[in-house]
Amino acid sequence: MTATIRGTSVILLALAAGGLQATVIGTPPVEFRASYQLASNGRVAIQNLYGDVQITAWDRDEVLVQAIKHSSDAGRLNDARIVVDTSSGMVSIRTLYAGGDAGHPASVEYHIMVPRGANLEDVKLINGGLSLSGMTGPVKASSVNGSIKAERMEGQVELSTVNGFLDAGFERIGKSHPISLSSVNGPIKVSLPSGAGANVSAHNLSGGIDADFGRAWRAPCGHRLEAALNGGGTQIRVHNVNGGISIHANWSRRPSHPAS
Repeated sequence: MTATIRGTSVILLALAAGGLQATVIGTPPVEFRASYQLASNGRVAIQNLYGDVQITAWDRDEVLVQAIKHSSDAGRLNDARIVVDTSSGMVSIRTLYAGGDAGHPASVEYHIMVPRGANLEDVKLINGGLSLSGMTGPVKASSVNGSIKAERMEGQVELSTVNGFLDAGFERIGKSHPISLSSVNGPIKVSLPSGAGANVSAHNLSGGIDADFGRAWRAPCGHRLEAALNGGGTQIRVHNVNGGISIHANWSRRPSHPAS
């Protein structure tokens, strides 16, 4: 295991009447970098209160954690602690705040590499967006105030956001890997691989449903779509409250904006 914490600053040299003066612009960020061994199907848990999280799959049996703390107040940087716990078959990554997180807390931006088949069983964000790429293992992730973008996914997926868009793209889907997507305030876009078989159930309370298969209808509580795509297969459930739902297999032929 390796770990590095580093602070950097930006200095502006200005020529004034009395000579050169040095002025610090902004607050220097603090960087963290560490790697941890993990089996190819090991478990990963991530919790972050403030800041974006980017998770990318790779073909290594280890987790690489890179993080940058930001704050307009240098005194706040030490209040945010990056805590990584490891145990047999699991890596847990958390941001903890000393003395509470009221006021203007430091934010922590994470860039995390995980084994391609890892089990992302508990990824929770409060104020920040989430990016996922290339996972073949199960993923369960949520954000309260932030959007979620997932691409090249293959395994079981459960994604939810309260305030933000949800964009989920799948490279492969399987009958044993159900998919669940939900949003409260924001559109949902789903991209399925061409020729995939799926049983799709979509419900939108206050917006429309746009799909290149089946036919959505207006129900007493919003719009609904129930359809078997290419004979059925993977169970896909999509639920939204305020925002459109778009489900397609070939985005190059479809509008780029979800229905509203």
